Parts: sequence; structure tokens; C-alpha cells
Amino acid sequence: MYDMAIIGGSVVTPDGVTRTDVAIKDGVIVSVGAPVALTDVTGRVIDATGKFVLPGVIDAHVHCQTWTDHADAIGDSHRSAAHGGVTTAITQIRAPVEMAPSAAIEHFIEEGERTSPIDFGLHTILRPEHDAATEVPKVIGLGSPSVKFFMSYKDTGIMTPDATLLRNLRVVAENGGLAMVHAEDGEILSNLIEHAQATGRTGLEDFAWTHPASAEDLGVHKALAYAKATDCPLYILHMTTAGGVELLREAAAEGQRVFGETCPKYLSLTNDDLLRVGAQAKVGPPLRSDHDRDRLWDGLSAGTLSVVASDHAPRVRERMGPVADVFAEPYGAPGTETMLPVIFDELVVRRGGDVALLAEILSTNPARIYGLYPKKGVIAPGSDADLVLVDPERREVISAATQHSTATYSLYEGREVTGWPVLSTVRGRVVLEDGELRQQPGFGRYQHRETAGLMR
Repeated sequence: MYDMAIIGGSVVTPDGVTRTDVAIKDGVIVSVGAPVALTDVTGRVIDATGKFVLPGVIDAHVHCQTWTDHADAIGDSHRSAAHGGVTTAITQIRAPVEMAPSAAIEHFIEEGERTSPIDFGLHTILRPEHDAATEVPKVIGLGSPSVKFFMSYKDTGIMTPDATLLRNLRVVAENGGLAMVHAEDGEILSNLIEHAQATGRTGLEDFAWTHPASAEDLGVHKALAYAKATDCPLYILHMTTAGGVELLREAAAEGQRVFGETCPKYLSLTNDDLLRVGAQAKVGPPLRSDHDRDRLWDGLSAGTLSVVASDHAPRVRERMGPVADVFAEPYGAPGTETMLPVIFDELVVRRGGDVALLAEILSTNPARIYGLYPKKGVIAPGSDADLVLVDPERREVISAATQHSTATYSLYEGREVTGWPVLSTVRGRVVLEDGELRQQPGFGRYQHRETAGLMR
């Protein structure tokens, strides 16, 4: 007997897309591919006819309010994610200088389990002042084996100097973790920003040249070289450049354990959108060119880039449009709620891509890389019944007014998309249905991850 069945949908499994049924018991998938007799279902039967049934989306790059940054508390960001069909969010936690990263992870395990409507994991951000030798084993023991380092933002004090980065990558490797990097060369960025401000070049049109593609390419090159020297598995966050994709491809071909991520904004927008909409499109790394955007899509199709994640970084912005000093504006934009519909619209509808690729880059690959597979990220017997149903014909217009982050804007304001998440389940319980959340804060469970970086 089954607790739930999803019948008649186009189910995306590792074997392809098949119109079939999914049977669920005790929160776990027990059958895929065989017709389900309705008399065998004691609970709800969901008719998925005309819908794609995807493994629940895993947003592997989410930010929340960690004492000083971003607008959303962790429960807010996960609520917004849930409204977009995300069933597991992995959120980055940055402790203040005076606080141990392990203490911060413990704090957000408790806060997340109290406020999150979906399952979640945590990444650790290590500042240069933190003692990696002490803290990396602790955070890995707490189920956070993915540790992030900033190679940029020198003016904020979070940039990790090269020598420290090399030393810390070795610590991560020796403890079985996965290093994550924001790969822009901070010295180049800092120098160009200082020059721009000194010469009065502070408009929107001055932002891109102070964050050149060459700075990101150098960051990627250095990160790959440091990871190779220390035998550390490496995940490069929010990649944006054609050059970076090629460097990643070469490193993977040589046998390095390296993974690349990009984001919906880099796959769908360019620097022209910053000039059009204003400082709310100031993100780091910046929006690039049409050429870079096309090479990102090539990288996803070829498997060079493994993951699309939102880099959800919500702000409450008072000023919109042109600004006197673009460098005085914060980086970041919301995105977790719009990730699935934007990528479905871009990949499947506009580019004629395979929905199976969408499932790989939004669900299966992040689950594999971040130590959640096969519990998450796949529709298969024994896996958690984390599913999302997408109506491929449904059209919606994106607006900040109808979203559920505390951010006051959207990069996609007024954009019509085709393909919309209409229902999701987490561990066999309906979370999202017809635009409403069916579970309360605290339903989500912390996902203690033993390993990361073992996909290749």
C-alpha cells in the first residue's frame, strides 16, 4: 500500500523522460515506471497529466541574513525558494570575525530547523582571520563539508590572500572537504575601483570595466592551480566568462576534480540590462556579454559546467535606476524563486533543450557534488520523495510584488515565462500547490552531509 501516487506525468529519471507513475510510502519513492493501481493508494493521488515530474530542485547557492548581510532571514530565503519549486536549499553562512564558523553553523542548523519549510544544507564561509586547521574539521563534523573562500572584495576584509588560500585548500583536502571559491582577482578589482572613484567615473556605465572578464579568468586560473597543487577538489561559484569555461574544461580533461556553477542571471541577462534597469542589477561577478552568455550555455551542454544555482542575494534597495555612485551600491539580487521558471523558459522553451538536462543541472548534479545523492536529486526507488511538477504550457509574468523574498525588486520584472512549478513534495508531503505553501516553518530538516566533491 502506498501513501501517495503521482500518475500520468512525464517523469524525468536517469533513463530519460517517460510517461509513467511514481509511488511513495513513508516519504520515500518505492516504485517508478510501473502503473499504480488506485486501490493500492491509501492517501492522495495526484494527476500529473500534461506535466513534467522532475526531481526536486536543489538550489546549491543561497544567501541569507548572517548578522550583517542580506535582507532575508534563512526561513525567508527558503520560503521564497519553496515558492519556486526548490525542495532543498544549501545556504552559505558567514560568521563575523569574532565568531567561530562552527558556532555559526550550529546557530543556523537550529534556526533553519525552526523556520525553514523545505530541507536545507549549509556551506561554511571561511574568512582569512579564521583558523582553518581548527575550524574545517569542526564544520565538516557538523555536516558542512563544503567550505567557501573569497578571492575578491578586498575592501570588505573577506578576501583571502593567496598564501592563506593555498594553506587552507590543503586543510580542506586533508579533511575530505570540497573547496568553493568566488574566483575574481581582488587586487585587479580593487585597483580599478579606486582609479574609477579617483577620476569620477562612478556611473552605471563604469561598473563593467572595473570588473573585467580578465580578472575572473585570472581568479579561475589561480584557483585551479592552487587546487591542483594541494590536491583539493574545487567548485567554482557563479562563473560568467568564456575564458573561465575553457580553463575549467582543460583542468577537467587533465583529471582534476573540478566543478563549475553558473546562474540564471548570467544565462539570460547581459551588461546591457544593468544599463537599462539600474543598480539593482549590480551583481558580482557582473553581467557579461552576449558572447560570454552563449559560451556558458555551451559549457552546460558539454558538461563542463555542472550546476545552475541562483546565488540568491536579496537586498532592500531604496534607489532604483541611475545612481550617482555605482560603487556605493551593494552587490546582489534575489533569484531562488525565479530560477526554475527562468531556466525552463530559457533552456526548454526558447532554446529547444532537453528537460533531462534541466534536471541534471538543477537537481542531480548538485546532489552528487554536495553529498546528497541518491537521497536527493533523482527519481528512483529508495530516494526521498522530493518532486516538482512543472506545467510546460503555463505562462506567468514575473514581478517582485508577487514574490516571497523580503527583497524589493526582481531582475526579471515584467518578463513573461512559459513553464511554471505548480506542485512540489518534500519527503512525500506536499509543500507547494497552486502558488500556496502547504507546510509550516520548521517542516524542513537539516541535511547533514558526510562528503562533497566526489562526483567525478
